[in-house]
Amino acid sequence: MIGAVLGPLLVAMLLAAPATAAPTPEPGPSAAPTSGPAPLASPAPRALPAATPAYGFVYKATPSPDVTPFPGPNPPAISEIDLSAATLVTPGTIRVRVLTSDAVVSVAAETFGSTIAIARAAPGIFTLEGYVPAVPNAFKNRQYDVTFTASSADGRTARVVLPLLLK
Repeated sequence: MIGAVLGPLLVAMLLAAPATAAPTPEPGPSAAPTSGPAPLASPAPRALPAATPAYGFVYKATPSPDVTPFPGPNPPAISEIDLSAATLVTPGTIRVRVLTSDAVVSVAAETFGSTIAIARAAPGIFTLEGYVPAVPNAFKNRQYDVTFTASSADGRTARVVLPLLLK
């Protein structure tokens, strides 16, 4: 019963808009070349928007656990998993960033038999922004294991299991 509800719940909570790219800072004013002396004062620096969203929970894997044995070079590895919070609040938003070795080509999150892909933002960086829908009170205030799996092109994997609290 719990698996039948929570599997689709994970998919629903992670299937929101894909991760958004960081805004591109606007270039500062530039002076046209002149034949006179260079100006002495420069304009005051402007505050730029943050490049990445803040993550309230950071898990650093040392070393990446559960690696599929394979005698090849460049094994897949998960070095860090960042979440907006270790406690998921329903309803609410969730941000996920998974940092991996460059050999990783895909990352997925799984719980109760349902899997959701986490989009690749750059080599070694996978991100997701989603919405956690409202759930019945019977499923709140419980901890659920979410398995993050990083896969390389040749089929090797690295896995990290994180227990997350749902409130």
